[in-house]
Amino acid sequence: MTLPSEKRIHLRVGIHLGDVVENDGDIFGDAVNVASRIESLAEGGGVCLTQQVHDHVHNKIDIPLVNMGKRSLKNVSEPIEVYKMVMPWDEGKATSPTKLDKRRIAVLPLSNISPDPRDQYLVDGMTEELISTLSKIGELKVISRTSIMRYKTTSKSIDEIAKDLSVGSIIEGTIRKVSDDLRISVQLIDAQTDEHLWSQDYDRKLDNVFGIQKEIALKVSEALKIQLLSYEKDDLGRRATGNTQAYTLYLKGRYFWNERTEHDLEKAAKYFEEAIKLDSQYALAYSGLADCYVIQGAYGWMMPADAFPKAKECAMKAIGIDPRLAEPHATLGDVFNSYEGRWIESEVEYKRAIELKPSYATGHIWYGLLLLFLRRTKEAQEQITLAFELDPLSRVGRLNLANALIYAGKPRDAIARLKTQLEADPDFAYVHNTLAWAYFLDAKAGEAISEMK
Repeated sequence: MTLPSEKRIHLRVGIHLGDVVENDGDIFGDAVNVASRIESLAEGGGVCLTQQVHDHVHNKIDIPLVNMGKRSLKNVSEPIEVYKMVMPWDEGKATSPTKLDKRRIAVLPLSNISPDPRDQYLVDGMTEELISTLSKIGELKVISRTSIMRYKTTSKSIDEIAKDLSVGSIIEGTIRKVSDDLRISVQLIDAQTDEHLWSQDYDRKLDNVFGIQKEIALKVSEALKIQLLSYEKDDLGRRATGNTQAYTLYLKGRYFWNERTEHDLEKAAKYFEEAIKLDSQYALAYSGLADCYVIQGAYGWMMPADAFPKAKECAMKAIGIDPRLAEPHATLGDVFNSYEGRWIESEVEYKRAIELKPSYATGHIWYGLLLLFLRRTKEAQEQITLAFELDPLSRVGRLNLANALIYAGKPRDAIARLKTQLEADPDFAYVHNTLAWAYFLDAKAGEAISEMK
């Protein structure tokens, strides 16, 4: 039975995620204040929630969430991003889903339609190169390779992928290679309307493939109405190598580096070394080799005393050849941080990497972890959050967000995030370890011991 409107009780609900303190039956804390303030923004019978809650639930519920923008709230120091739930009884008043930013973009794994499946290294490499090129454009937020490669064999629709990644634009395409002939087909899609904003076919010889990433990046920028700065155009136009065979070896090296096993890292290093033999000024190949040494040293597959100095040498060689290449700056920063304990120099290199490549998730996360170590927790949270936005499906990214909350003295917030992560990823041992730490800091020894088991 439906009650007449004058007899209905219209509740307003505000939802935020954060610490609270209970005392004599009452609760206190910043989280309570934020929740109560956004409650007043809700319509009668409505629910408003903050960005933190939105990030947890937006791809897990069927209720549309509409972005209300940043709001200045009483007794809250900084503006808060607020969303509203569109409830079933709203009768179409605001049933449009959250408006997604078209300049937040995902490059889906390009499809290999070549007759030879052994050409997959080229397809994956071209995907990664395109992501890397677009990441140099400051006005774009480009989802990292780690998150997009999960869709390599997906049956999900464009709309579903866009919701998973919170992107407004998606690039998809195919590569067909027959002998030395390439056909690369690419299209830019509005994720909300499924409208094709731009598409083009490129027919090239393998030895004339180098400029395609720049051409695509320029067309994407034009379609999204982005005015490129002069230095961005210069960065997009720089040619890494003119040697086709060296380029092919580099792509094979990156293919095996991304597999991250001990044997594959050894193969990757050999491919990078072969590329350098063919082109001694190939900065990307030196950078790839430096990354191999860093991983081998960090994972115990080489003695750190052997691996990190070699990584440093290769990274500095790459920077000497091309000082505007972001990756070796980040790798050098990691050597300074993880091996040499030179934290001032490490910060300089991380910041330079991010400046050169704003959508470089690895640079943001490494810098964030350094800031955590230096107890600059607010800055650390900003960097780790940025990394998570650029790599939203990363299990390590989610874990690092929880670590940032622990360092910030918010173990209960961390516990909430970690428990949510365990629901989706119950076998990730590091989450259990971190959750045990958070429980211990929250004076819950029993729960801590349980997680450690």
